[in-house]
Amino acid sequence: NSDTIWCCSSCYNCTVRCPKDIKITEMMYALKRYCIWKHQYKSGVIGPDFSRRFVKIVVKTGKSYEPGLAPSFIFKYGIRGMVDNMIMGMSLFQKKRISVFPKKVKNIGSFRRILNRIIPLGVEQ
Repeated sequence: NSDTIWCCSSCYNCTVRCPKDIKITEMMYALKRYCIWKHQYKSGVIGPDFSRRFVKIVVKTGKSYEPGLAPSFIFKYGIRGMVDNMIMGMSLFQKKRISVFPKKVKNIGSFRRILNRIIPLGVEQ
């Protein structure tokens, strides 16, 4: 019932520093996938919903697209969180770090076939 796995930012710092060479980040990913698959997580935790939406965007475009995720979570942390996210988004847009429309990989069909070997695309994520 712990929500610790959903707090992992996947920075790999723990994996790089582990003296026993344990692949901690990969374990966290596996635990997240397992919890989503089995629907075993606390209600109200953002992680599972975020993961599902993230995978759908990657399957659709072949890339991550943060502006596609933001509207789903922008009100989660109240007005202050919404304003902070909007300010950060505008800053990223002005610096050309994000675009208004998602870009796709060149051969999305080939990408989806490769991805389908890892994630069954016909199954809801």
